[in-house]
Amino acid sequence: MMKFGHVSAIAILSALTLAAPVVASEQDQTERVDRTVQIRAGGQLRLKNFSGKVTITGSNRADLVVHAVRRAPRERLDHIKLEITETASGVSIEANKKDGNWRDGKSDVVETEFEIQVPADVTLDVEVFSSDVYVKGVRGRQRLHAFSGEIDVVDAEAGIDAETFSGDIQVQLVQGASASIDFDTFSGDLDSKLPMTSRSSDTRRFGPAGRTRGEIGSGGPDYRFKTFSGDVRIR
Repeated sequence: MMKFGHVSAIAILSALTLAAPVVASEQDQTERVDRTVQIRAGGQLRLKNFSGKVTITGSNRADLVVHAVRRAPRERLDHIKLEITETASGVSIEANKKDGNWRDGKSDVVETEFEIQVPADVTLDVEVFSSDVYVKGVRGRQRLHAFSGEIDVVDAEAGIDAETFSGDIQVQLVQGASASIDFDTFSGDLDSKLPMTSRSSDTRRFGPAGRTRGEIGSGGPDYRFKTFSGDVRIR
């Protein structure tokens, strides 16, 4: 789990240095991966990515469809693979799986864009670095963690655990939904377009630097948001 509140300046600088080689160059090539895999009802999709937008859409289908576009120099594409594995709990996707022969210390990253269709009742466990994450129509619980990527969730029903360092988080609840909100930040803001009743003892914590707890409607699934400087918008 990423605990951004304790991230040191050295760790941040190291991570950004690692990200630098992802920038497209003339030597970059494109590789497309299209897979359909089985996933049990109510199963879990686990996804790890470093760079490249991730779009996950809930559907009425019973299987899981992955469309991925990978960009990197040819040698890197040959030695760093996209691994899709069926597990006892669901499906696991690793965007940057090195083989044992890869010894280039410059970069272990292949920029990968995902478009994934899942059964609507799956749960999500998504961890990315600079990828933007967009989720729509997934009814299961969602854990969405990013460093600098944006997180956007539409038609949320079950609880969400969303965390970023500098990226913003936006969540649209299904119409008429209730929720229990917990927002922890260093300098981000919370903006709710839906009426929210505070459960914080210190009402000043609706502003930056602190923790906000509240309820939308009669309270319901837990929506936990944590950022360092990212803002959260609920609608």
